Amino acid sequence: MPSDLSRIRARFFSCTIHSTGLPDDAFLDIGNGIQIASPELLFVEFATVMIPQVLVLLGYELTGRYSRDASSPRLGPVTYGVSPLTTVEKIEDFMARCHGIPGLCSARKCIKYVSDNSWSPTESLIAAMAALPIKGLGYGIGRLILNERSNARDGNAHGHAKESRVPDMRVPATPVGINYEGGGHLELDRIVAAAIAAAENPGNALLQEEVAGEKDHVREKYVDDLRRTRELASRGLVIVNATMEDLFASHGLDTLMQQVISAAERFSDRDFSTCWEAFDSPTVCAKRQLLIWALLDWKPGIEYMRQFMAQENSKPCQAIEGNAIEFVL
Repeated sequence: MPSDLSRIRARFFSCTIHSTGLPDDAFLDIGNGIQIASPELLFVEFATVMIPQVLVLLGYELTGRYSRDASSPRLGPVTYGVSPLTTVEKIEDFMARCHGIPGLCSARKCIKYVSDNSWSPTESLIAAMAALPIKGLGYGIGRLILNERSNARDGNAHGHAKESRVPDMRVPATPVGINYEGGGHLELDRIVAAAIAAAENPGNALLQEEVAGEKDHVREKYVDDLRRTRELASRGLVIVNATMEDLFASHGLDTLMQQVISAAERFSDRDFSTCWEAFDSPTVCAKRQLLIWALLDWKPGIEYMRQFMAQENSKPCQAIEGNAIEFVL
């Protein structure tokens, strides 16, 4: 049984005792008498040390198909194609069975802006900003549907068209989707590396063939991207393409989301009038841009997070500096 006497005491260690308020499945047994917090409990516990926007991103990772580096989650390598640890439904069910534990109130608010099945951190960031309310510096669109497979109604009747395609994101109750193309999507660095090697070894036929092969590889990916957009359009989906530059450019994501909202209004009966309020205040737009830069996976983002937290008159969050904060949506 948990007790104050069994608490581990060390300067480098933090111990929390939950004597009541947790469901029986709050911990996972990994053998040898060791238990760890379940993904659902982890989401609740981090609500005490993360600002809501960061907690929402954690939710996307726990329910998504990628994993950040454990030793350097912000700047380290990302592993793709993993199985989700949990789902939004499981987290919500877990929290419904909890009571009186720290972080529960904030976690219940934040899970409303998380969607299952994200495939990358940047995709999560775009989806999170779309879902978050305007008062939380988001765009107020609500949860997006992520990586929903679209199947051709007539099989493979359209020649070489694929029978199914997957838009990265879709706005619910509309045919409008968003596809994100990252800076390394076409792997142009492979062409550069092959070209440098060929230049340093003139007359090497194998290296020349490698350059040609890399060019063909990039061209194939480029053509497939165009065909994906075209084939999704043939199935009634309007695709707005997002790029890395949209996130790094000043107010680039604002421009993209204005285009998404405009398309959604044009091609559906859903009311997006309140979403336009996200762009009314230059001060809010500037603060939103600072937040976006702070959440990106790049080294300057740490400094942007400090600036953002200073503007909010709050202490930096634990993920940056080691202090808990209060920041309510």
